[in-house]
Amino acid sequence: MEMIPSSLDVEIIQRFHGRFDVPGNAKIIADAIRSSESRLLIFPEMFITGYTLGSEIRHYAMDPGNEVFGELKDLAAEHGKHLIFGFPESSNDIKGQIFNSAMIMGPEGVVGTYRKMHLVDFGPFEEWAYFTPGNAPFMFSIDQWKIGVIICYDIFFPELVKHYALNGADLVVCISASPSLTRKYFELVMKARAVENTIYFAYSNMVGFDSRMDFWGGGELIDPRGNTIAKGPYFEEASVSARIDEDLLRSARASRPTLRDTKPHISEFISEWGHGSR
Repeated sequence: MEMIPSSLDVEIIQRFHGRFDVPGNAKIIADAIRSSESRLLIFPEMFITGYTLGSEIRHYAMDPGNEVFGELKDLAAEHGKHLIFGFPESSNDIKGQIFNSAMIMGPEGVVGTYRKMHLVDFGPFEEWAYFTPGNAPFMFSIDQWKIGVIICYDIFFPELVKHYALNGADLVVCISASPSLTRKYFELVMKARAVENTIYFAYSNMVGFDSRMDFWGGGELIDPRGNTIAKGPYFEEASVSARIDEDLLRSARASRPTLRDTKPHISEFISEWGHGSR
């Protein structure tokens, strides 16, 4: 009988990417697959194209079956890897509809995509001009590990991560394109998401200058007690990895049973309140 591993090796990768350079960015992912010893590799939001595309996004949107992903699928199968990376996803249902999406790929091929639910429309951001918001969470499994996916601004809406945790997620992954001025906010809330849900939390951010924005990197893996177990540098290329452990997860949940004590009916109040604060 095959033993199911009680741990999972996770790697967060921040690399200088080429704006509009889809083949070059795909090669960065391919090289990481070949060289990494971890099973789960996490790249930032919109990594395959770059983030600040503006109206040109329409020329670069692609569906999950696009040929650019062919080599990545083959390599994931050959090396037994699971990948999460950002890309602009074109809709198969409505022509011209584009999503800011996370590709989830495994040894079996494309597992699915998560479409960013909370689009940014303030400061230098204008995602509503180009993207359609997603309308559903997405969770997948690696062995017994259940993993939820969010994208950047989603991190500030705790009900989404709570949904994943209450539905069995052990790890939530946030891929991001966060510029330097927002760093303090992300670093503040990512530990809160881990502690309040007793989950592992992985954050993978863009690094380097991309047209109008300077991205700070700082990829991080946080344990269910809020401890940083891997941390990437600021404004530099890096790959950082750590092992997440089932025993620690169970211990954290036993000592601080926030999921047991959650009151799901509170979400009904959120619906009733609506958006009165705007």
